[in-house]
Amino acid sequence: MKKILSMIVCLCLVLGLASVAMAEENTLRVAWWGGQERHNNTIKALDAYGEANGVKFEYEYTSWGSYFENLATQAVGHNLPDVLQMSTTDIINYSTNGQVVDLMQFVDAGIIDLSNIEESSLSGGTVNGQLAGFTTGTNTVTVVYSKAIFDQAGVAYPTSDWTWSQYIDTVKAIYDATGIQSDIPFLTEARWVVESWVRCYGYDFFSEDGQSLPWAEDEKVIAGLTKAIQDVADGVKAGYFIDPEVQLAWSTTEENYITQGKSAMAFLLSNYYGMYNAALNTANGDELGMVMLPKMDDGEKTGMYLNSNMYWCISSNSTDPEAAAKVLNYLINSTDAASAIGTDRGISLSSAVREYLATSADTDANTSAVLNYVGEVSQVVSSVNPADPANSAEAISVLKNDYIAVTYGEMSAEDCVADFIDQASSILPQ
Repeated sequence: MKKILSMIVCLCLVLGLASVAMAEENTLRVAWWGGQERHNNTIKALDAYGEANGVKFEYEYTSWGSYFENLATQAVGHNLPDVLQMSTTDIINYSTNGQVVDLMQFVDAGIIDLSNIEESSLSGGTVNGQLAGFTTGTNTVTVVYSKAIFDQAGVAYPTSDWTWSQYIDTVKAIYDATGIQSDIPFLTEARWVVESWVRCYGYDFFSEDGQSLPWAEDEKVIAGLTKAIQDVADGVKAGYFIDPEVQLAWSTTEENYITQGKSAMAFLLSNYYGMYNAALNTANGDELGMVMLPKMDDGEKTGMYLNSNMYWCISSNSTDPEAAAKVLNYLINSTDAASAIGTDRGISLSSAVREYLATSADTDANTSAVLNYVGEVSQVVSSVNPADPANSAEAISVLKNDYIAVTYGEMSAEDCVADFIDQASSILPQ
C-alpha cells in the first residue's frame, strides 16, 4: 500500500509539473508601445487568436517614452518577451546584437505566409542579410489640421500642392485670427521633416551604401534646410508655434494639443491619424483633415516618402519561437486581426488584407481615410524607403538634439545643419 501511495504521489507530481510546463509553453509574452486605443485593439485581436488556438498571452505595453528602457533592462537579464514591436532604428541594434531571430526560417518552413506579399517589401526589415523583423505596414507623413479651427479663423483648408512658405503663412494667419498655435513640426523626430525637405531637391536622406549624406555638399539644399529650420525658430519666438518645453512634455495622444482642440496643425505619421482624430472627435466633436507635407519653395519635386512603419520581431529569448511565428503570421495576414487593429500600425503589406479593408462595410471612417491618403501618396512616390544604415541611429539622435536646441534658442539654424553634417560624416562610415 505504501508503495502504491508513493507511486500515486509521484505520478501526481509528474502530472502537475507537466501541466505547469505546458501552461508555460503555451503562454507567450507580447510587447508593444502606443496609446490606449492601440492597446485595446491589439489585445482584442490577440485574445481572439488565443481563444481559437489555445494560446495564453501576457501583454506588456507602455508609452513610447518608457518602452525601450524596459526592453533594455529585460535584454540584460536575457528575459525579452517572445514577440516584440520594434522601431525602424532600434531593430538594427537588436538584430546586430543577436537579440531577435531571423524570420526567414519561418517563411521557408511555411509558417509565415508570403503568398499575398511581395518579397521586395521585406527589405525594410532586413539587417545584415537577415529578416530581423516583419513590417507591420507601410505609412507616410502627413500634416493634420483642425477643421473647426480653420473655420473659426476663416482660413481655407490646405491642399497637397502647398509650399513651405504657404504653410508658415497659414500658421501665422490662424494665430493672428484666433491666438491658437500650431505644433512645432516633428519636434522629437526631426529626421522625418528634414528628410521631406531633402527629398524636395531630389536626394535620398542616406546614400545607397549608408556611408554618407548624399546632399551634404549641395549648397542649395543646405540653404533651404537652414531657412526652414530658422522659420521654425522664428515661429517659436513669435509665439505661433507651441513652446517646445510644453510639446516635449506630451507622452500620450490625449495630451497632445491637437486632440484637445488647442492646436491648429500637427505633423504626424499617417498611422496616428485614427487615434488622434478619434480623440479630438470625442473631446470636441471636431474633425482632423489630412494633407501632404508642404514642398520646399525652390524644390523640384514632392518631399513625400513611404516608410516601413514598425516591425514585429521574435526575441532570441523566446521559449517557443515557432508558436511566436504563428502569431506573427496571424497579425500579418489575418483579416480578423486587421479588422481589430485597422491601420494603426500602417497599411498592411498583404494585398488580401488591403482589399478587405477597402471593401468591407465594417471598416471605420478613420481607417478608410488613412487607406485613401496613403493611396494618394503612393501615386506620387514609387517605392518604400529601405532600412536605415546600421549605424544611423546615433546620427539621427544628433539631428534631433540639435533641432530641439534651435527651438530653445540655444543653437542657430546654420549651426544645427552644419553640426549634423559634420558629425554624420564621422558616424556613418563603417
